[in-house]
Amino acid sequence: MPTGQCLCASVRFSLETAPLFFYRCHCSLCRRQTGTGYNCATIVTAANFHWLAGQADINRWQKPSGYRNDFCKQCGTTVPNPLRGLPYVWVPLGLLDPQSHSMTCIGDYCLNDAMPWDTLRSDVCLEGAPASVESLIAALGVSPL
Repeated sequence: MPTGQCLCASVRFSLETAPLFFYRCHCSLCRRQTGTGYNCATIVTAANFHWLAGQADINRWQKPSGYRNDFCKQCGTTVPNPLRGLPYVWVPLGLLDPQSHSMTCIGDYCLNDAMPWDTLRSDVCLEGAPASVESLIAALGVSPL
């Protein structure tokens, strides 16, 4: 069972099954959220996700557009959050503890917003965002509910 945690280990979670796929988003919001050139994340079903500790230590910031960042109020680490009222959870890959299985990048999104020095690319490169949340969920191989 894969597990993950924030920097200070106040917020901890587990996944019932290991994700096989992830995506990279190069938009300005994701860049600023991570402090890097892109955000690596995956999506899992809410039934596959379990909080182990620290839910009371999570704060949320949300833009009027709906963009949301949940973070540990102790250390500031971005943590998983429910996906726009859908029965899925967005999971930042960097929080996962070391795993023995590999993951495959399904695509790089929002490349029209990428920094010039950011040149890492997968086989699938898209200038904009996914067509829909549902199309991203399908591309990640997450079972529909």
